[in-house]
Amino acid sequence: MADVIIADGKLTPHASVSQVTLDWACSTDENDFELTIDDALAPNVSQGWYFWIDGSDVGGRIVDRRVSVVGGTSTTTWIGQSWTGMLAAKILQPDSGQDYLTVSGKLPDILTGLVKRIGLDGVFTVQSDDSSTVTNWRFENPRYVDAYTGFRNLLASCGRRLDFQAKDNHILLGITPVGIIDNTIDSDLVDFKAETNRRAVNHLIGLGSQELKDRLVVNYFADAAGAVSQTQTLVGADEVCATYDYSNADLSTLQSETKKHLQELQTGGSVEVTLSDEVGDGLRVDDKIVATDQASGVNVTAVVTKRIVKIDSGILASTFEVGLPVRSANANYSGSSSSASGGSTGGGVSLTAGRGLSISGGTINAEVASEDLDSVRQVAESANKTASDYAAQIGAANKTAEDAKTVADAAKSVADSAKSGMMTDGERSKLASVERGANAYTLPKASTDVLGGVKVDGSSIVSVDGVISAHVGDGVSGKVAFPVGYVVMNTTGIDPSVDFGGTWRRLPSLGCSMFERIG
Repeated sequence: MADVIIADGKLTPHASVSQVTLDWACSTDENDFELTIDDALAPNVSQGWYFWIDGSDVGGRIVDRRVSVVGGTSTTTWIGQSWTGMLAAKILQPDSGQDYLTVSGKLPDILTGLVKRIGLDGVFTVQSDDSSTVTNWRFENPRYVDAYTGFRNLLASCGRRLDFQAKDNHILLGITPVGIIDNTIDSDLVDFKAETNRRAVNHLIGLGSQELKDRLVVNYFADAAGAVSQTQTLVGADEVCATYDYSNADLSTLQSETKKHLQELQTGGSVEVTLSDEVGDGLRVDDKIVATDQASGVNVTAVVTKRIVKIDSGILASTFEVGLPVRSANANYSGSSSSASGGSTGGGVSLTAGRGLSISGGTINAEVASEDLDSVRQVAESANKTASDYAAQIGAANKTAEDAKTVADAAKSVADSAKSGMMTDGERSKLASVERGANAYTLPKASTDVLGGVKVDGSSIVSVDGVISAHVGDGVSGKVAFPVGYVVMNTTGIDPSVDFGGTWRRLPSLGCSMFERIG
């Protein structure tokens, strides 16, 4: 029976529960969890709390929740970041005025400084006696990298990996030598299916800035062992060539990125591994598995890229996925300039399909139901009616002001004519019909009973270039407000609570970003 510790935002434990369902992952591309607590003794959990399994790397921080009601029974599923996901949500970046973030010293000291740098020293405590050191080690390619990927790259340069452990109400971040499982096909510990890859690109042509004959061009080559340099050893039928288009790169960037992407393509092969429980329970992300078949001489190394832990009916089960090393996990064969210049593309980003969404491979599909469109239509019609009512009131007030001005101008004209002795009988008659002081007309303030002038307040009624737009205000903060159930759309993707207050949820949309007020 796996016991789960539930702790508050200060990592203070409140309960140990066993009736839970858990789906937890840490990897190069998935670093989150879903936790359902069915234990009657469990405390009232909220966002910002933590959970962990003592003595293990399994745990994380609760960020969101999902509530479902079936047959009158409500179930709450807590969603959050695994420990690796918390690191992946932070970015390591150079200091102001520096080209790169550069570190030197012992790995434990460096990690302690970096954890404090990203503001997670209140969660993680680095505990390791590892004596590995680096000198002027730079975070580059990319320069801006998520902390999880950055930590892994740094440690991998010394043959080390990250190790997490919940112990004595602390989350310990350790440094451990990379584990290597090396067994033959006859072993009882490892079953595998291996495939060598001699079809990988071994000549990559990098294309940089400028045009035609002036365009920057670099060439990088991989040898039979996968080592990358600017010296070609595989020629003729053994050469496999491709281009890498990075149209806005200068020479230095083009060289480093072309070399990096060619390295990422040197996988050497693939391997599907089935491990015994005796071996699997000890594996962690970045450990290596060497699959060897003595009969054929095939030898392929795979790296653990994902660990998945599930708890169901009190039984804990671990599964692993193997793939490319950390720097190769997000290799982009196409070599588009956007991916090359956009920073880290992996290390913790996860996609979860919501209502009307499905994810297949790298494609996100959205289906908008008719009720979604009806909801949008109703909100639009309501907003249009509100704006029309305000516009009618404003128009009536402006008409009154224009009529008064016309009468005053006419009176002034008649008076001027009389002064010069040129007033006709008709003009004198018209002047007599004008009330005294008509040319000093003051437009009254508009109210529910009086038509008059209005002044926009800049929030509930705004005017830009003479066009007046009206919205419903909350009467307190001055911000535009919408009742619960209203839907708004924008092109920025910014949560409407920033401008309007309240609680909103994003709705599926094929165009603009769409949000519904729920509280």
